[in-house]
Amino acid sequence: MFSQNNKISMRQIEILMILNLFSNTSLILPRVASEIAQGDGHFIVIGGAIISLLYAFVITSLVKMFPNQNIVEYSEMIFNKPTGIIIGSIFCLKLIILAGLEIRVFGELVKQTLLRDTPIEIIVICMLLVVVYLTRKGYEARARMAELLIYIIIIPLIIIYLFAIPDIKLYNISPIFVITPTKFLYGSFLMSFAYSGMELLLLSTPFVLKPNRLPKVAYGSIGFVGILNALICMLTIGSFGPLETSRQIWPVMTIMQSIRLPGALIQRQDALMVSFWIMTVFLLINGYLFFAGLLIKKIANLKEQNFLILPLIPIVYLISLMPDNIVETYEWLTFMNRYVSLLFLLPIPLILLIAAKIKGMGNKDVSTKG
Repeated sequence: MFSQNNKISMRQIEILMILNLFSNTSLILPRVASEIAQGDGHFIVIGGAIISLLYAFVITSLVKMFPNQNIVEYSEMIFNKPTGIIIGSIFCLKLIILAGLEIRVFGELVKQTLLRDTPIEIIVICMLLVVVYLTRKGYEARARMAELLIYIIIIPLIIIYLFAIPDIKLYNISPIFVITPTKFLYGSFLMSFAYSGMELLLLSTPFVLKPNRLPKVAYGSIGFVGILNALICMLTIGSFGPLETSRQIWPVMTIMQSIRLPGALIQRQDALMVSFWIMTVFLLINGYLFFAGLLIKKIANLKEQNFLILPLIPIVYLISLMPDNIVETYEWLTFMNRYVSLLFLLPIPLILLIAAKIKGMGNKDVSTKG
């Protein structure tokens, strides 16, 4: 029966946002930050979170004006139908490509750490089938799954990282504030793409019970994930140094392998980290496919979207196998985040917001009633 109930609470949307933001670049953030800012990498991560608050302000200001519509519908209202179709098509294509790339990263990581003798094609197909099953159950089922996973993922992860604190070498992160203001601003701007999951609010607002509270939830989610990412970067760079961190594809996995829990309670923390990350990326890919189906439904003016999910499987599968290796996969992801995701983080929402204000469109006061 839950698949018929597509309204979720503010607590659920906050949990979904936290997991989406954290899963997006959690494994590689220390590497990227150390490449840009060396020992000051954690500072540009915080700077990126601050910049992403601007994205959140613009996006939430827009969606509050149209609480019962998604970006395709209010783009048509503000401008015209062709504009809405173009924006929706670009967004849909972006989500499908990101789903393929994220599932490729998932397959590579699982193959290298857990299932070395399993072909990556089998890993990708199995993950896709499980993701599609949840996708067809609706948005509310996804929110319930997130409620179960948040405590399984975040709390144990924080506890394990506490045991990495004694391994920090202060000379790896000192002296501090040696980064130039120009490089700090540039690095912070690049780090802000780690919060590109914020763009999903452009599609999820119609499923939220109290959209007027979205700004508070968005700011809180960014703040929590920003602090967590900064701490992970500080621990990783502090343990290995900026040079060694920048040389590793997944430095977070390396630090997990080096942690030794008291009493040998868990022998392979890296496998535990993979398990946590699998849960978060599972929800992220699920969101990509759910909203891709929703966009196709709106663009084609269809009544149902569930039957659209299965045809997406071979498309996502083929996209996931297009990069030759994991390095090329991350190059594709970097391009998508820096040039395509940016469109939906600031320029497009800002243009729609300004145009709606000028035309006097949208709700002036969104009701707080669920």
